[in-house]
Formats: sequence, structure tokens, C-alpha cells
Amino acid sequence: MTSLFSNPIIIIAVLATSFLLIIAFLYLVLRNSSRQSIAPDKLDELYTKLSQEIKFAVAPKSLQLSVSANELVELAVDIWRMEQRLSKISDSLPENHKKGLENSIHKLKKYISNYDVEIVDYTNQKFNDGLNLDVLSVEKDPAVASPTVKETVEPTILVKGQVVKKAKIILLSN
Repeated sequence: MTSLFSNPIIIIAVLATSFLLIIAFLYLVLRNSSRQSIAPDKLDELYTKLSQEIKFAVAPKSLQLSVSANELVELAVDIWRMEQRLSKISDSLPENHKKGLENSIHKLKKYISNYDVEIVDYTNQKFNDGLNLDVLSVEKDPAVASPTVKETVEPTILVKGQVVKKAKIILLSN
């Protein structure tokens, strides 16, 4: 079991905080002392400079960025579009290029799945009125027994199982 103080960042933070407390104590003692050998303005300036230096020394050196949910949703739609485009041109690509693109799309899908983002494509599935879909158009075909999604123009995006973007589809009906 490792000690909390085995992390160098924690040690630096504790030392810097201790140093800041000592400086604050000395500042208060010198400021309130009867000796006026150091002007209070100089002490204020020194205290401010030291505080800023310590904060800079302890502050993390890397910037932490958070990914917004809207950006992940848009990324999911773009991943789906890339996958659709790849399937249309895959026959004309050399095998190594095709595998490389498929691998990249797989990695992107894995990335968004880490954030519980799911892409749902309804192409060739039986249409159900209970589905949360935007029907862009309906094409008639007497050979179709039940309404079917002819094409998904844009997929449904789910985040943690909840619909955040409804699919846009073209419906095939009799």
C-alpha cells in the first residue's frame, strides 16, 4: 500500500501550503508589531508576490479540457456518415486502405461508447409508430407487406440510453 505522501505533487502542494501559512503568519506578526521598520505597503506587496509565485508553482501544468455532450453527439453522427460513405466505396479501395479506415472508425466508435453514446441506424428495419423517428418522406411500394425504413438519412443518437437526437428516415410503405 502506498502512502499519500509518496506522490511528488502532493508533497509539493503540502510544502507550498505550509510555506504560504508561514509567510501569512510572519506577515501578520510584522504588520502588527510596534516596529515600523518595514512599511505596511511593502509587506502587502511582498505577500502578494509570494502568494502568486506559490500558486503558480503548485498549479497543474496541463490544461484539462472537458468534452461537451453536443460535441460527442455531432461526432457520433459524423462517425456514422463516414461508415456509410466507406461502405459505398469499399469495393474500389485497396484492401489495406479499407482495413485502415475500418479500424479508425472502430476506434472512434469505441471512444464515444466510453461516454455511453450509441448510434442507431434503422435502415431495412420494420417501422413501428412507437419509434422516436422523424419521417422525411414516404415512398409507396405495393410489394411491401408492412412499413419498412428504406433509408436512414441521419441516425438516432442515444446517451446513457436516452434519445438525444432523433433519426431522420425515408419510409417505404404500401
